[in-house]
Amino acid sequence: MKKTILIILIVLVLGEAGFIFYSVNNSKILEKKIEQIKKDSESINQERKELKERINELVKENEALKTDRNNLLAQVKNLLGERNRANELQTSLEKANLEIIQLEKEKDNLYNQNQKFQNMIKELMTKQEELNQELENLKVAYEKLKKQTEINALKKEVADLKKEKENLTKKLDTVQKELAKTNAENKELENNLKNTKEELKDYKNKYMEALEKNKSLEKEAKNIPDNFAKLAWQNKKLIKETAQMHYNLGVFYTKNKEYERAIAEFERVIELTPQDAYAYFNLGYIYAEYLVNRKKAIEYFRKFLNYAKSDDPDVDWVKKYILTWETYEGEGTMK
Repeated sequence: MKKTILIILIVLVLGEAGFIFYSVNNSKILEKKIEQIKKDSESINQERKELKERINELVKENEALKTDRNNLLAQVKNLLGERNRANELQTSLEKANLEIIQLEKEKDNLYNQNQKFQNMIKELMTKQEELNQELENLKVAYEKLKKQTEINALKKEVADLKKEKENLTKKLDTVQKELAKTNAENKELENNLKNTKEELKDYKNKYMEALEKNKSLEKEAKNIPDNFAKLAWQNKKLIKETAQMHYNLGVFYTKNKEYERAIAEFERVIELTPQDAYAYFNLGYIYAEYLVNRKKAIEYFRKFLNYAKSDDPDVDWVKKYILTWETYEGEGTMK
């Protein structure tokens, strides 16, 4: 009994000690939390003060943004004009698609002709084998009948067969040459079609990128973005990429001998980037070499010299061209 009471007393003492220890620890934790709250309160007050200062700065920036609003609206109008030009470019791309379809039709026709030639060759070779067999049979018959009265007729028949064989051999050579020529033309057409498709794909990708950027800029213009500097940079980049797209189209049309279209594209490059030296060079070259309008060529070559670098390899050629034709036409020396 005494042991039981003693055990109960010990348990009660230990429980009381644990409760006291728990209370002390909770008190310390609460003191730490109070200290942390005080620190957080001071930090919030400091942030509130900084926030007020930032609001004052934003008010000033807002006034500056209102001043630039008219400039942004003007840029938006220009972007709308670019969207119309992008629609025109889409029409040009559709025409290019029609041309590709025509090239594919021509390719199919060449392929069908190729198949016909191959079938003809097979037929001629089969016929030649049959003639060879007949010739062998006639030789055997000739050996058996050479002492008979029909030997002259057999000789004539053999001669005719040889002649027919020679004619068939000549026809076979002609067909093989035509087949080789057709295969070469077909291969060249496939290469041109492949290059055209790659260029068209590249132009489509650039067109879609320009269109997406144009839509993004229009959306930003409607919402009046906070960062006009970023919008101006994007607009400048879009103009540069649009000019490059027109430049690539000009090169494409020049390669395909569509010089009027090429001229329109290079002139569009000059409208977007007036200091693009090689847009002037390409215009001058088209007028000089393909349309033979030396007056126009010299006019664009002079502008090329104004913007080209002094170490550009084409500068010397342009100077010689201007000097040659001005001297020939008696217009004086190059300025």
